[in-house]
Order: sequence, then C-alpha cells, then structure tokens
Amino acid sequence: MKVTVVRSGGVAGMVLTVEVDAAALDADAGAQLAGLVDACELTDGAPSGVADGFAYEVTVTGDDGVVHRARFGQGGAPPGADALVAWVIDGPHGQRRMGR
Repeated sequence: MKVTVVRSGGVAGMVLTVEVDAAALDADAGAQLAGLVDACELTDGAPSGVADGFAYEVTVTGDDGVVHRARFGQGGAPPGADALVAWVIDGPHGQRRMGR
C-alpha cells in the first residue's frame, strides 16, 4: 500500500507532497499506517472555511492497484483523515517534495 498526501494553499501557496510506501516500513510503522488507513473514511470533505487555509488530497493505492482518494479543506476532513494526514506529514517515514 502507498499513501500520498498533497497539501496545498496556505499563505505562501506552497505544495507539499509526502508519500509513504508501506513496503518500506518496519512492522510497527506498517501496522500503524494500516490502522490509520482502515480508520479513515476516504470520502471528499468540506472545503476550507479558513482564510488562506490548506487543501488536502489523500490517495491510498492498495497492493492490488485499487486507488481511493479524498479531497478536503482545513477543518473539513472526513472521519479519521486528520490522524492519517498528521502521521504521514509529520512522521519520519515519507518521501517529501515541495513546490508551487
């Protein structure tokens, strides 16, 4: 499974992309990621109600190639998405790219 989080917007308008490949994780981190994905409702949420807020796109690609995607704004995440986004963006496991 691969999880990709794209965060865009904010005051500076920067785009942060972080991808985590479960195959590259140790057993504990892999189990954490799987639990967060299982607890996340991958449905589109509300746009950001915050001025200069962030927009998020979360993509989960299963080992079988099936892709699930959710888009939402800051403060409008579907259930479980905030925890998944925080784990991916704030954790040490992902490959990070910044751009505009």
